[in-house]
Amino acid sequence: MLCWSSVLEEDELGNSQRFGHHVFFQRPGEAMELDEPMGKLTDRMQIKREHGVTLLQSVLSNADPLRRQELWAIATQRVKLLMSAQQWESRHGGFCAAKILVLGGQQMAFDDELLPLATLHLEDTEPGVRLAVGECLYALGKVQGISVYDSIKDRLLLSIQNGFDGDLISGDESDQDAFEESPVKKMPSVKQVHSGQNGAMGSRCLETSVKALQRLMEGCGESFQDHVTSQLWQLLLKALSHHNRFVRETGFLCVSTLCQFSPMDVLKDNGGLIASYLALGLSDNWSQVRYAASIATRTFMRRTSEFKSDFFSKLLPAMCLNRYHGAEGLRLYSQETWQLVMGSTGREEVAKYVDVVLDYYIVQSTAQNHLVKEAACHCMAELLWKIDPERIGSLVPRVLTTLMSCFKDPSWAVRDAACSAMRKAIEGYPEEMKKLMPQLFDMWFAHLADNVRSVRENSAFTLGSAMRCFQGEAIEMAVAVLQEVLPQAKNQVDKPCCCHGSLHATQCASPGAGPHHGRPPSAEENMDGALSSNLLPKLAERCDDYGFSRKSEPWEKSEGGIYLLRELSVVAPDRAAKFLPALVQLAQSSGYVEYHSLMETLYRLLPFIAEKLGKKTFKPYLELFIDPLFSALTCGQRLSENASGYCVSKLISFIGPNIFKARLDSNQLAILQSSPLINAHSMTGGKAIGNQVSSSVM
Repeated sequence: MLCWSSVLEEDELGNSQRFGHHVFFQRPGEAMELDEPMGKLTDRMQIKREHGVTLLQSVLSNADPLRRQELWAIATQRVKLLMSAQQWESRHGGFCAAKILVLGGQQMAFDDELLPLATLHLEDTEPGVRLAVGECLYALGKVQGISVYDSIKDRLLLSIQNGFDGDLISGDESDQDAFEESPVKKMPSVKQVHSGQNGAMGSRCLETSVKALQRLMEGCGESFQDHVTSQLWQLLLKALSHHNRFVRETGFLCVSTLCQFSPMDVLKDNGGLIASYLALGLSDNWSQVRYAASIATRTFMRRTSEFKSDFFSKLLPAMCLNRYHGAEGLRLYSQETWQLVMGSTGREEVAKYVDVVLDYYIVQSTAQNHLVKEAACHCMAELLWKIDPERIGSLVPRVLTTLMSCFKDPSWAVRDAACSAMRKAIEGYPEEMKKLMPQLFDMWFAHLADNVRSVRENSAFTLGSAMRCFQGEAIEMAVAVLQEVLPQAKNQVDKPCCCHGSLHATQCASPGAGPHHGRPPSAEENMDGALSSNLLPKLAERCDDYGFSRKSEPWEKSEGGIYLLRELSVVAPDRAAKFLPALVQLAQSSGYVEYHSLMETLYRLLPFIAEKLGKKTFKPYLELFIDPLFSALTCGQRLSENASGYCVSKLISFIGPNIFKARLDSNQLAILQSSPLINAHSMTGGKAIGNQVSSSVM
């Protein structure tokens, strides 16, 4: 027998157990196996409540068939009490447990009692409880079908409508013409379940109410198809341009479900407007919203596969760009969607709409999110590389102008992507690039001394392409720059610095960072997607701001020169050979903190440079590199040690073991014999030296 009381003194409990504000009495041995899961359902920690749900399901599933029905009845009574408890954790645990009880199908009467409780707590003060209510609606829809939606539709749609009424977004009226008037009737406001709630509660419940509608639709399944109307579409489309990013994200997920169950005539008649909203989500500043919109877009495009080309002008550009987005989940999902929707026709369709696609890329290259700008640069490089020149030829100047603008972006990743795209332009459109050569060379040479190593290296790669394409004039310009920048590290003086490549903490901040003047945004501001999207990228990019970051240090200029010398050694080895003495001086000019960082780069590239210059040209300088190389092998800086070991191994193979060893003293020979960083095969043609193990360090 089971009974309960709300108020008892501690010494009167006996064998009773307390759940929320209720006290359960049980006789010894009566449903003892439910005590642990029920206790966990009221815990303050969510992970323990989730464990309680799992444990309850295990107890009920593993019970003897004769005992199971009794346990199910006891568990049902206890869960009903939890769902009405004062403590929100107990309510949350109760609704989570109710879901598995409904799906178990043992107590049909409980299902009828659960729906009014779910309706009552649809706008609970705690969002976790509201989400659990949505899960219960899913379970009820799964078991009872569309009748659940018929029963709760007015209350659920009213909750969503009240959310919009509490915080209307600008421009909603512009969407009214496409759909009929909203079917949601103005019902008297329902009294809130708990005290302390204010008029803004409806707006704050908007996200969870939309999520509850989505879960209910998923539970009802195909039976929901007859209940999809244009009025329902109109209501949900409002969420897709809401100022709160969480509402937008949930709205797109709900629209994805709605697309799945919508009749084809609804999708066809209103496809243009739906595609416009999907394009808006695919271009959102927040990657989470873009991901949700990508899910909805895939569903929409696959449902409308027979006439999907009608929406390419709106959806194709954003679908294409998101394949390069910096958020990995979004990028991979978008790539998979592209394959599913476009098949092998993607290149042809992009070429067909290339004017619209390029316009979109140019707009996205000015976005507030640096991940979006980076993706736009990669996409423009793809246009230059993959689209027929006859189709894109007249648009190349616009592409180059945009890339030049991106090459001055505050984010180093955007500058890096723009530089890579320019390399594609050199290879595919040299005549167009030649017209911009003076400005481009100025930027490339300037970025050889960028604060970020990958930008320095990528700029050198691009200059290498330019030298191969334009030959004489470009080579002369590169030689002049090398004479200036390569020896700069000799002037390096240790001092605190603030950005990449430094061992010191970041200190810099760019001007114009917004109205907060360096302070973090408040919680209220973070809830506002529009304000947060304006602010957060600027806060993240301050240390990379073009024009406001620290000045380049001498060693960074020299490192950019080393990268450029590698490219020069490919196209003009005779001109590159004249800089070998400068490399020797860099290797011998230690005494500053970043010396080993510079040496890591030098020793990675020196074997390649030597090979391009030829054995005869490089051999006279070999002995001058010996001392710095072997000092680096035991310097204690792991990256520098690995790079020098790699360099020694490659030079031995290039010069010859006997010639190389003839230039070593006894200490250096000992290091050569014992260092695990030097490839033994380069010395002996496959025979190990002593107990040394062959090791390739790069």
